[in-house]
Amino acid sequence: MKQLALTLVFVFSLGWTLFGQVAAPAFLCVSNDTLFWEAPTNSCGPFNAYLIFASQDESGTYSQLAAITDPNQNFFIHENAGMGVWYYYLESDYDCPGQPVLQSDTLDNLIPEQARLESVSVSGTEVEVSWQPSPSPEVVAYILSRTIPGQGTAVLDTIFNDTFYLDTEASPTEQSETYYIEAIDACGNKSLIATPHSTILLATEGSDPCERSISLSWNRYQNWPQGIGSQDVWVSRNGGAPELVAALDGNASSYRFQNADDAVTYCFTVQAVERSTGVVAASNEACLSLDVVQAVKGLAATNATVTENGEAQLDWQWNANAEISDYAILQSSDNNNFSIVESGAPAPPLTASNSYLDTRADPSGGVVYYQVQTTDGCGEKASSNIVGTLFLRASAQSGANLIRWTPYLNPLGTVQGYNLYRLEGGAPVLLGNYGPNTLEAADNNLDLSNPDQVRACYFVEAQAEISLSDSTNITVDSRSNTACAEQEARIYIPNAFSPNEDGRNDVFLPYLQFGAPADYLLAVYDRYGGQLFESRDINVGWNGKSRGKRVPVGLYAYYLRIEQSDGTVVEQSGEVSLLR
Repeated sequence: MKQLALTLVFVFSLGWTLFGQVAAPAFLCVSNDTLFWEAPTNSCGPFNAYLIFASQDESGTYSQLAAITDPNQNFFIHENAGMGVWYYYLESDYDCPGQPVLQSDTLDNLIPEQARLESVSVSGTEVEVSWQPSPSPEVVAYILSRTIPGQGTAVLDTIFNDTFYLDTEASPTEQSETYYIEAIDACGNKSLIATPHSTILLATEGSDPCERSISLSWNRYQNWPQGIGSQDVWVSRNGGAPELVAALDGNASSYRFQNADDAVTYCFTVQAVERSTGVVAASNEACLSLDVVQAVKGLAATNATVTENGEAQLDWQWNANAEISDYAILQSSDNNNFSIVESGAPAPPLTASNSYLDTRADPSGGVVYYQVQTTDGCGEKASSNIVGTLFLRASAQSGANLIRWTPYLNPLGTVQGYNLYRLEGGAPVLLGNYGPNTLEAADNNLDLSNPDQVRACYFVEAQAEISLSDSTNITVDSRSNTACAEQEARIYIPNAFSPNEDGRNDVFLPYLQFGAPADYLLAVYDRYGGQLFESRDINVGWNGKSRGKRVPVGLYAYYLRIEQSDGTVVEQSGEVSLLR
């Protein structure tokens, strides 16, 4: 129903009878000085009259104004009512001894009190209008109007038995729509027009390709009794679920969305929230797609490790769609003074995961630190976190080796543990698993008859979990340098020999219990310091001759020097007795 005929009195079938009660007339409305009602149905006894009570004070005292004895009469004119405010209620007088008599609603001769618009909220291309009902009991409907540009205000509909209306003819994506609400009673009396509410119209504007931002502007929601408590900005990407990107105060009317991606459709809405009540009014959805220079995102050095060949390897990640004009890999031996070891424009196409093999680094001399730096097409620079290789050292003790290593270095990583290996025949043998806080171990089970254990070589491998900026986790293994420890050679030197050429103790020859020297020297001297013999072969000893002639029985001085493969030098001197 688009228009209400205001000159007609509405007729409603509201009469009802409650068992054991005398029902009052259904008091419909008061139009100027005339009261209208609808006759009740009472079957408890014969009809006597309709009684009309009146007062100029709503809280009383009420006195009987009239008694209508015609059961079919449904109106009464209050003559000489004057200009004041009157309050009325009705009763039915039936001959029903002992039955309680009910009263009608109390109505006044004023127009209905206003309804109040609660919110006008955009949903797609439609507007959802809701309102708080008028407190006047005689109100039977609401007249909803909207401003139409160039035409003024037009009635949209008259709504019965509801406080909600969906306006499917509005254009909230093109303009801010303004709505009005009036309450009306059965006599056609209308309330004053409630304070209008207007929809939020949101507009977007894109920036230049390097700024990568979207500007939002909107009209603030008006006429909430409590005012605006907050304004929430929501965005969906490529049709995905909306995400809250900003919570603004009630005075905001603009917002700048930063770090927009290339070829992504962003759709924004603004939701105003009334203070205290939590009532929400949403704007239209405004969408925009930008052509931007893709920034470097998620730049992360994920690992630094040492290869089996002793070279350092750096691993890192960045977004594969980044428009990078230049990148550089920086290296340092002290985590302070970095120098560039690789730079230039990355070769297309970019990949998310990347590696660099540093053949010039020496991870056996200490920790090698790395960082990645980038410059995008807009000149904006980005730097990754710093990572470092594991540095392992091994030292020989008496019959055992002590192995120490530096902790895994990556602020994005959490170490799960360390695995320690010993190389035997070039193949790694796992010696043990150690917790994330353990940085040393002892190899106590050396077999000194095995050359691979006399000079034992080790490396450690850290297992770590890396947390990336996109909330994903990856697992990495970081290997240390290989470090060796050589047990000091154990030497037995006889204190006498008898070169009688009888096959028994004929040669003065030190005995190396284990190990193989890298350099060997044995020299024998007479008591005057003259050198009688020299050998650089561990298997060649002195046969008691000098220049092919046997030397006399006596004491002779010797000097023994052994240099092990790890650089350890063993020197020993003394005297040996030559016997015949």
